[in-house]
Amino acid sequence: MRNYLFLPSLLLCVVLSYLPTYGTVEAEDSGNALIPGQAQMITISDGGIEPLNLILKKEDALALFLNDSKDSLITLDLVYEKRAAHCSSSNLAIGEDGVIRSKEPIPPKDFASTCFHDPGSYAFTIYGLKGSPAGIKGSITVE
Repeated sequence: MRNYLFLPSLLLCVVLSYLPTYGTVEAEDSGNALIPGQAQMITISDGGIEPLNLILKKEDALALFLNDSKDSLITLDLVYEKRAAHCSSSNLAIGEDGVIRSKEPIPPKDFASTCFHDPGSYAFTIYGLKGSPAGIKGSITVE
């Protein structure tokens, strides 16, 4: 059954790549030019998280958290505080405390996504990677 999860994930990535473009989005310290208005990906691998700090220049940008590890089941905590969460994938849920959390662990080759409409800094923590029992912290900044 797990093999069938990859196909919907791939299809969503393809669909998102053809959405209309608005504004610009770029990853901090990446050195690569990014296509304006596209969803930006945070890749979680056995070696860590890349990019650890993502800067989104368009306020209604979309971020994908891709589990690209070999066998780690990861979970995600993303702090929205008092800002409204306008969209997120079905494997995420927002709590009354303003934190979006994984409903269940995200398996390898699967992803979670959420969008950002309000400027500010959004802290996140990824749990489940081997060698990082306390989790790895990162941030998304919306300008």
